[in-house]
Amino acid sequence: MSLTQSSRIVVLHLTKYGDSSLVVHTIDSVSGRCSYLLRGAGRSSRVSVGSFHNLAVLDIVSVSNPRSSLAVIKEYEPCLQLDSLRSDVDKNSIALFISELLYRTVVEQNCDERLFNWLCQAIARLDAIGEDTANFHLWFLAGFCTVMGFGPTSEGLFDGCDLLRADNLALLRQLTAADFTDAMAIPLTGSRRRDFCEQITRYISYHLGMNLHLRSLDVLHDLYR
Repeated sequence: MSLTQSSRIVVLHLTKYGDSSLVVHTIDSVSGRCSYLLRGAGRSSRVSVGSFHNLAVLDIVSVSNPRSSLAVIKEYEPCLQLDSLRSDVDKNSIALFISELLYRTVVEQNCDERLFNWLCQAIARLDAIGEDTANFHLWFLAGFCTVMGFGPTSEGLFDGCDLLRADNLALLRQLTAADFTDAMAIPLTGSRRRDFCEQITRYISYHLGMNLHLRSLDVLHDLYR
């Protein structure tokens, strides 16, 4: 018996499936990390593949069948337009990084409402921000540590903070405590941003028990030298 479900998704990645279908890897407001089948994604189809870009936030109607491991997306509609994110090269590169981070680290097939709501807010902020985007991925990493439960505690402590050098721990606390506008205005060199991201990536790897290597970070390092 088929089951129809309405939910909201954040698109992380697309994989080709057959001649005219795609597997859409997502974080779902109901099911957590999950994948859907999008049929009819060929050139002559009415399906707009462009709507399924990195970090697209869509309201969907899906249909699952016990004979298939993948539910099928039957209807979809953008929840956020995200025109700036799609057209701006820097923002698009940040979106690629965030998508890769989430694709590799979020594996739970249960909804984490706190993570999902924070992620949607962060995506909207990325689209709305002006030209000063150089600190956004640092701010996102700091917020990701918090929403994933790595810290800070009510005393301002981070679990496993001995893995971080004092200057990077101080920057992590600053990014976490500052409001968004102030966080974007923190003066940092390209090498300082790179060093922070590399240490925070190792910090996340420690907590998740994985060797996390994000190739998209190299693109951001080149952009924000």
